[in-house]
Amino acid sequence: SGMQSHLRYICIEQTDIDALREVRDIVEQNADAFIEHFYAHLKSFEGTMAHLRDEHLVRKLLTAQREYLRSIFEANFDEAYYQHRRMIGQTHFRIGLEFRWYIGAYVLYLDFFVPLFERQFANDLPLLSRIQSAFRKATLLDMSIVLEAYHEGDKSALEASQAQVLHQEKLAAVGLLASGLAHEIGNPLASIQAICDNQLRKSTDPLVSEKFHRIRDQVVRITGIVRQLVGFARPMPATWSPVNINDTIESALAIAKLSRSAKDVGVELRLDPQLPRPVGVLDQLSQVFLNLFLNAFDALPNEGGSLKIRTYFRSAPPQARPDTLSQQPGAPVPEVVIEIQDNGCGMNEEELTKLFTPFFTTKEVGKGTGLGLHVCDGIVKRHKGTISVKSTSGNGSVFTVMLPMNPTVSTEGKLSA
Repeated sequence: SGMQSHLRYICIEQTDIDALREVRDIVEQNADAFIEHFYAHLKSFEGTMAHLRDEHLVRKLLTAQREYLRSIFEANFDEAYYQHRRMIGQTHFRIGLEFRWYIGAYVLYLDFFVPLFERQFANDLPLLSRIQSAFRKATLLDMSIVLEAYHEGDKSALEASQAQVLHQEKLAAVGLLASGLAHEIGNPLASIQAICDNQLRKSTDPLVSEKFHRIRDQVVRITGIVRQLVGFARPMPATWSPVNINDTIESALAIAKLSRSAKDVGVELRLDPQLPRPVGVLDQLSQVFLNLFLNAFDALPNEGGSLKIRTYFRSAPPQARPDTLSQQPGAPVPEVVIEIQDNGCGMNEEELTKLFTPFFTTKEVGKGTGLGLHVCDGIVKRHKGTISVKSTSGNGSVFTVMLPMNPTVSTEGKLSA
């Protein structure tokens, strides 16, 4: 198993396990002091402080840290231990916590407990040597498992980036084709529209006029669809500017409705007409909404499918979004909120935990790459926002995108908080 290979190359043996268990009581007696020291250190760095503004979350983390500390010295190095450490690494990789944070954390462990053990076992140097060696091995064990999870995350992210580049190249090719298509059919469409306009000016028969109106309306619709396809497929520079979210949603929805799965779907739009414009990259946000709409259409039943899209503005307390903004505690966080609700097949708890993981998909083989939501998550994070989902199997899903209003654009055109 994965755990056995780690134990072998770090050379953890039964004598090490026994040595760790020898100091369990000492560790327990000093656990509160260490955790207080540990979190005081974390709060001295902006990168980790951003994750510690929610008091309820901090309490949970304090409890989890105590259990984590205890588990090191319980030394039950089994498969459950291995999977727990991997889960920690995967979670912290996903939220963007750098691996160097782990190195600093284990330095704290060593700096705190090694002197403690030295004082306690000063009269038994052989035992002290075994305890110190075992403790170093245990910290290296945890670091190696977490590093493995980070390495796999980096590999998946690289594969996702490469796949996204290929996807962008395909979109560029589609853009060229769509541009050519727009040019080739533009003149015939313009001719048909001119003929319709001419007949509408001449005709006095209401029935004839109605037919030409219908023809003209469909020509205008075809022209608009082609224009939208060209706009979506054409590569655009990452220019940061205020984005009209409502217009972006309506444009993305118009393209999504061309999907075969969008037929007979009831769409309800509740877009706040006074919605402010957050700073963002229009092309990237369009990609987020288009992907979410297409996923929703795919999840809907063949009959009775409904999609509700709502936008609104709010000032949320910072603890509701501890991983996104560098705010002082108590300061409101003005943000634009986009909710996309469907009555589709929904997802179970296991699927929800993997939803934003690269290459994970709930769709049938050949119908999804598993990259869409991972890319959406990355785009929203680059906008200093969040994307979340609530869903139960068989009862539909609600995706919520939150975009802050206070990021600014630097002179290089990049986002800065």
